[in-house]
Parts: sequence; structure tokens; C-alpha cells
Amino acid sequence: MLTLLIVFLALGLILEIISLRRDPSQVVFEFSLSALRTEPGAPFHVQAAITNNSRIPLAYLAVLETYPAAAVVPDNMILRTRQEEIVVKKYCRVKGRDKKKLTLETSVAKRGVHTLSGDSVEFGDFLGFHEFHNKVFLKREIVVYPERLVSQDLSEALGRFYGDMAAKRFLIRDPILTIGCREYTGREPMKEIHWLQSAHRNELMVREFDYTRQLSACVILSVDEINQDDEAGLDDCCSAARTICESLTESGVSVNFYTNSLLKRIQSYALWKCEVSSGHTDELLEGLGRVSSYSRGTLTGLLEYAHRNSDSDAAFIVILPSGDNRGDEAQSYIRNKTGRETMLINMGGLRD
Repeated sequence: MLTLLIVFLALGLILEIISLRRDPSQVVFEFSLSALRTEPGAPFHVQAAITNNSRIPLAYLAVLETYPAAAVVPDNMILRTRQEEIVVKKYCRVKGRDKKKLTLETSVAKRGVHTLSGDSVEFGDFLGFHEFHNKVFLKREIVVYPERLVSQDLSEALGRFYGDMAAKRFLIRDPILTIGCREYTGREPMKEIHWLQSAHRNELMVREFDYTRQLSACVILSVDEINQDDEAGLDDCCSAARTICESLTESGVSVNFYTNSLLKRIQSYALWKCEVSSGHTDELLEGLGRVSSYSRGTLTGLLEYAHRNSDSDAAFIVILPSGDNRGDEAQSYIRNKTGRETMLINMGGLRD
């Protein structure tokens, strides 16, 4: 019995000496997210993968990760909370020449660009007397989209606006797109008579035209007068922009979205334009997730840019944050430049 105990002690001492000489580079850490963009509150997975390239097992290993304060994390995994961050600690054991994956499901409800990082790996010696730290600082980014804005006033205003757009389209016919012929009623102008078909049918036939091309709209979000501390107001603006663009595209309207916001972590010096159509809203949603309260230019400059880059018959919808009272200025500018009226969305009125 004593001999067996001595053997175990000797073996433990040998493993302890070997583990103290462990090369930290033999422990490889990988950090990844299951999604790069997500809906607010939708779950996604954060995975830490630890590879032990040494033959000596890791009896104790801990991974430290940093999450945004808005993330949902189990209380028993939170090591500490800082001003805008949550430090999470995960534990495991890894055999020699083995790989371990530690996965945590989380979600973030707040719109914006959020950073999650794998900060460091801690592991101990064989007997647990010493601790080694391997700093990694692997950062990953996820963009959370804005929520759709639930507003009866906005829904009714959009319904009226779309109705006006559709009514105006039916007043003008496109003389290029002929979809067929029908009998002459006596009310059609002579230029619409299809003489070849009339001769073939031995009665007067007139061309039946398709209506003008697809309806189009410019949705414009200006942030140059927003309060820098009004994050809720900015989120509301982005939610309204999403709701308006999606509602219009679902009705068959082609939408161009414009903003003078400086998009977070996007290297560009131009005003941002995004083309939106039914089933193709990913670029818009990511852009709205990146919208910040910092502006690249003025409202007038944004309106000029949208006017230059829009269809000649496009309708205009301008979104202004609470406290921005330049609605009349925007409507007057568009009316003078295009002759068309503008739908104005002031977030102060919707929030009230």
C-alpha cells in the first residue's frame, strides 16, 4: 500500500513538473459567433473552441469573454459587470491532443453594432497550485436590426400616401407597353385604334396600354439635428424607416433609402444610399443597425443628393427626429424642385 502511494506521488510530481513547463502556445483559442446580423432579441450562439496540442491534459481551464451590457447572459456565468460590458467566465477540462467547444446562447435586444470578444484563457498546473494566462483579445461584431415601429398613426398615414401614389399612376398610361386590344367604344382617341387588328377582326379595335412603370419612393432620414444623447429617439427613427420601407416594398413600391448619418464602422465619406425591394432588405436593415447620431452633412444637402439620384416620378418621405422643426423647409424644397408633395414623419408627433 505504501509502495502504491509512493508511485502515485511520484507520478503526480512528474506530471506537475511537466505541466509547469507547459508551452502556453500549445493551447489554441478560437472565438466565433453563429450570426453577424440579427433581429433584436433573437438568440444566437457564442462559441469558444480550445485546442490542447499538448499530450498533458488540462485539468482546469477557464475562458474569459466580454459581452455588451445589453446581452442576456445567465447570472451564474457573470464574473463581473463593467460600465458597458459583462465579463463572462466559462470552465472546462481538456484532454491531451483534444479540442473542446464551449457554446453559450445569448441575445441582444438593443439596436446597434455590438462587440463580443474572447479576452483570455486561464489554465492551471496539474496539481492546481499555479495558474497561467494566455491573452488573446479576439473581437467579433454583430449588428442588431431596429424593431418595426408599431404605430396606428404611421400605418394610417402610409395607407393614405400609398393610395395617393397608386391613384396618380392610373392617371397616366405608358404608350410603349401594350398588353392587348379591345373593342372600340367611341370614347377612345383615334390614335389608340389598332388598324391592323381592326382589319383582321372587321371591327374597330383599340390598344389597351399598361400603366406606368413600377411606383417608386425616396425615404429620407436626417440626423443632423438629433440630440446626441437621445439614443431612444434615434432608435425610433430607425424603426420608423424600417417600417416605412418594408411596408412600401410589400405593396410593390421600389424604394431608395437615403441618410446623412455616419454609419458605425463603415469607412465611407459619402451620403448613404440603399436600394430596397421586396425580399431584398438585408442591406437596409444592416445599415439601419449601424446608423449613428453623427451626421455627414445637412438636411438640404441630403435632399439635394436624393433628388439627383432618384427617379423623376419618385414620391418623397422625410423622417425627422423629435425636436427637428424643419419639416416645412423640407417640403418646400422638394415641392420647388420636383413639383411633388412630401410625406413628413416627425418622430416627436409619433412618440407623443
